[in-house]
Amino acid sequence: MAIKGQKAKQDITQKILETFQGSFVNEKEIRIPYVEDGVEGQIKVVLTAAKVMIENGADAAVPGDKPSPITDNEPAPAAPSAEEQERLKTLLDRLGM
Repeated sequence: MAIKGQKAKQDITQKILETFQGSFVNEKEIRIPYVEDGVEGQIKVVLTAAKVMIENGADAAVPGDKPSPITDNEPAPAAPSAEEQERLKTLLDRLGM
């Protein structure tokens, strides 16, 4: 069985190497040389096939999960209890803050 996306990664790697003069493959990464403000550097690119597909423009923070809409009538967070405030004060004292 072929590794997922192997052909696509080869095609994309070849296109990058053709596009950026002096670029090369080092193990599993592509190195693209550049000069910025007279200083030489390299951009390192690693291609990985996505495990979970998402749509372009979608919130990619947690693929597949849809955030619940924010409403104005959500209850405010409860104020910390006296015990929580005391524990926080103790922690801050121990940290020297």
